[in-house]
Amino acid sequence: MGTLRDLQYALQEKIEELRQRDALIDELELELDQKDELIQKLQNELDKYRSVIRPATQQVHKQSVLQEQQRTKRQAISAEPTAFDIQDLNHVTLPFYPKSPQ
Repeated sequence: MGTLRDLQYALQEKIEELRQRDALIDELELELDQKDELIQKLQNELDKYRSVIRPATQQVHKQSVLQEQQRTKRQAISAEPTAFDIQDLNHVTLPFYPKSPQ
C-alpha cells in the first residue's frame, strides 16, 4: 500500500473534499430556503389577487346574466308606438260593452 505519510495525506484530501461538499450542501440548502420563502410570498400574493378577482368576476357574470334576463323580458314587452302623436288619437272612439255586476 502506501506509507503512513501517504495515507495521512489521502485522508486530509478526503476530509477537505467532505468539507467542500458540506459547504456546497449548506449553500444549496440556504438557496432552497430562500426559494421556498419566495414561493410562499408569491403564493400569498396570488391568493390575495384571486380573492379580489373572483368576487369581481362573479359580479360581472351576475350582471351579464341579469342583462341577458332583462333583454329576454324586454323582447316580450309591447307598448304604444312612440311614432304617433297623442293628438292624432283624439278622434278615435272606443266601443262600449255593457256588463252586468255579476
